Amino acid sequence: MAIVAVGEHEDYVLVDTTVFIYLARGQERAQRFLPYVEGRRVVLSFVSVAELWRGAYAQQYGVARRRRLESDIAGTVVVQPTEDLAHEWARLSNEARGMSPGHALGQKAQAHDAWIAATARLYKLPLLTEDSDFAGMPGLSLLLDDPVR
Repeated sequence: MAIVAVGEHEDYVLVDTTVFIYLARGQERAQRFLPYVEGRRVVLSFVSVAELWRGAYAQQYGVARRRRLESDIAGTVVVQPTEDLAHEWARLSNEARGMSPGHALGQKAQAHDAWIAATARLYKLPLLTEDSDFAGMPGLSLLLDDPVR
C-alpha cells in the first residue's frame, strides 16, 4: 500500500527499521516508543521492508518466522518508491552533503536512512527513531528529543 497524499495527518507515524523491530518483537525497549504509536497507523519505507527481509535471510528465518514478519509488515502502511520520492531523496542527500559540517544523511553509507528521511519529509510524516543520524536535518519532525546513537 502506498501513501498518495498523507499530508500532515497526526494519525500516521513513520518508524525506522530499528524501532519497527523493537515494536514487532515486543521487546522491553519498545516501551519507550509505544506512546508515539498508540492510536496511529505505523508507516514503513520500502527500504525498511528490504532491510527487514535482509535480516530474515541473514538469520535464516524458518517458515513460521517469515510468516510472522510478513504479517507484521502487512499491519503497516508501506511507502513505495515513486519518482517524487526519488527526487526528494536526491535533494535531501545533496543538501545533507552540502551542510557544514557534512550531515550523516549525505554519506553513501547512510543511503537507506536518507530514503527514510526523504519519505518523512516528502509526506510530512513525523519520524520515530532513536538514531541520532537523523537529528539536525531540516524539514524532519523527529518525535524523540534524545536519540541515543
